[in-house]
Amino acid sequence: MPALKGALFSPDAKLQNSKPNIVVFQFNPERVTRTPTLVQQSRPSDGAGSRDARQQPAAPGESISFSLRLDATDQLAAGGQPTAAQYGILPALSALELMMIPRGLRVNLAAMSGDPKKPYTNPPARLPTVLFFWGGFRLLPVTISSLQITETEYDMQLNPVRAEVTVTLQVLTPSQFPRDAAAVGDAYYQYQHALETMAALHADNLASEPGTKDTLAVDIVAKSLKQMG
Repeated sequence: MPALKGALFSPDAKLQNSKPNIVVFQFNPERVTRTPTLVQQSRPSDGAGSRDARQQPAAPGESISFSLRLDATDQLAAGGQPTAAQYGILPALSALELMMIPRGLRVNLAAMSGDPKKPYTNPPARLPTVLFFWGGFRLLPVTISSLQITETEYDMQLNPVRAEVTVTLQVLTPSQFPRDAAAVGDAYYQYQHALETMAALHADNLASEPGTKDTLAVDIVAKSLKQMG
């Protein structure tokens, strides 16, 4: 069975060739840093009263970061990739950057000129839907918060042929879902279901291995809770 490769996929991007915008990782990152965080509750305006820290106003957020390596050396050596020979890795870098640009973004020349009769600035533009694929159980709706691109080698036309890209993603939560993007909600809730399924498997594994250190620790906790009750 071939190894899976991670990917970033923008299903609603309208490229010039009418194809979806997708970046399949040439090399899977060696490490992925995930940072789930709870939503911070707002304090009472008068500063009085207690609050239950377990009550959350929204679903927890999560940021994800990793580094990608892009390299056209093999394609250039093989000679079978005319795109790489002509542009290096510039197409892949452009596909990544395009995922951070709102759809339909246009420059409002009237606003830039300071015309007092047309004070309205650029109307809000929405980022394209982006899905992060990282295995069969993890398909997440995200926005790309930042890209740090370090180009390390160029061809004779100054097209980059090697680069390291640090990617930072922010997982979208239900309160941030666009109303007309069903794929976003589907991906998020399937991921939540996968978390519950994996956690249940973990609990089953503990129950099936009596006498281990893990199950002994569970028994001690259960007895302590019973005594407290």
